[in-house]
Amino acid sequence: MDYGKVNTSAAKTQIESFDKSNHLFDLGLPNPFQLLSDPIAFFRAAAEAQGPVARIQFGSREFVLLNDPKIIEELFIHYPSSFEKFPRINRTRGLFGEGLLTSEEPLHLKQRRLAQPAFHRDRLSDYAGEMVAATTRLTGGWKAGETINAAHDMGNLALDIVSRTLFSQQTDSQAEQISAALDEVVKTLNHLVTPWGNLLLSIPSPLRNRYRTALKELDAIIYGFIAERRMSAVEHTDLLSMLMNAKDPDTGMGMPDLQLRDELMTIFVAGHDTTANALAWTLYLLSQHPQERKLMEEEIDDVLQGRPAQMQDAARLPRTVAIFRESLRMYPPVWILGRRALKPVETPLIQLRRGAIVLVSMAVLHRRPELFENADSFVPGRNEPKDRYAFLPFGLGSRLCIGERFAWLEGVLCLATICQKWRLDLAPDAKVEPQPLLTLRPRYGLPMTPTLR
Repeated sequence: MDYGKVNTSAAKTQIESFDKSNHLFDLGLPNPFQLLSDPIAFFRAAAEAQGPVARIQFGSREFVLLNDPKIIEELFIHYPSSFEKFPRINRTRGLFGEGLLTSEEPLHLKQRRLAQPAFHRDRLSDYAGEMVAATTRLTGGWKAGETINAAHDMGNLALDIVSRTLFSQQTDSQAEQISAALDEVVKTLNHLVTPWGNLLLSIPSPLRNRYRTALKELDAIIYGFIAERRMSAVEHTDLLSMLMNAKDPDTGMGMPDLQLRDELMTIFVAGHDTTANALAWTLYLLSQHPQERKLMEEEIDDVLQGRPAQMQDAARLPRTVAIFRESLRMYPPVWILGRRALKPVETPLIQLRRGAIVLVSMAVLHRRPELFENADSFVPGRNEPKDRYAFLPFGLGSRLCIGERFAWLEGVLCLATICQKWRLDLAPDAKVEPQPLLTLRPRYGLPMTPTLR
């Protein structure tokens, strides 16, 4: 994120009271340098100090952290046209270009409509079998008692699933190359959205060289998908074919390769990295709560009776769904989102200046004690929050993740398939710490030991 130059002399900020009494309070912020070392702790401390709206001034930039579902709903649902995505990354140096994750209207709506059919419910039944088969292939390589990196394995699993279901491609032989390239690009992206991002890529450095090499590797894979499909005589009904066959209603022209690349890269990366982390964190939480794991195993055994899971089983595994949901609450893969005000905004609940940067940190919101009882505890099946916008693992509004239903199905079926035969325990010397990059990852991986049930 682009936080501007940290102004340590402005470690005090002002917040307009929630009841709009226009009374201003000077409230202390946490150490601003904590923003670099532990951004989630920084934002959580700001929320605790200031409440529903935390205003943070860094130099000339004003950041507004929203911690109340009603204000979030008001701005993101009722005033979406008043904002643009933040941060904006120049297309020539960004991973996603003008794909669904980063494009603005009207391009975003147009492209979303083209991609949406690939995620309709009638297509999910076709995907379910691939999800289960991919999980079975992965776990078939595990050996009881030998430590694995569950975070790495869930990454390969999610990559296999998105490649086969949405692009009809097998990436098994490229999995390690893709994983390494993605790690390099994601780490660098965190630097590129800072004020010194342009400088980092304008001067020769090992970081720049690694980033460019990794991006070229990913581009080669995506453009390879496109070229292979153009030469193929086989008819496909996957996302790749839908986008390639789409025609502009005004010009009759197909989508240019650069736009195809941006859309495919967005789905390819975001569609697997988020689910991979969600599954990894769920396996970690289950290892720390053996009673919940036992109850889930009993449910899986009762429903599946030893057979492979199918799409319709997802609705018959409520405890498994609840466990996956609680994992998304505690460790949301997409942990923050941002918007920049294009003009002054005044609503019944909040006022914003033009240029104000609005933030919603799901990693903070999902653990607000006024929204969730025992917010820092793992409680699958907890009562739903009264406010609809208190739980936002897939975003909201027009930017709601296009693959939300895909992700829910994938999470539940993969968990059911893994836990049907295997029990994973955290290695005794494992160090577990969230790393908030593009997604919320386990900083040191997740060393776990599988045991056959």
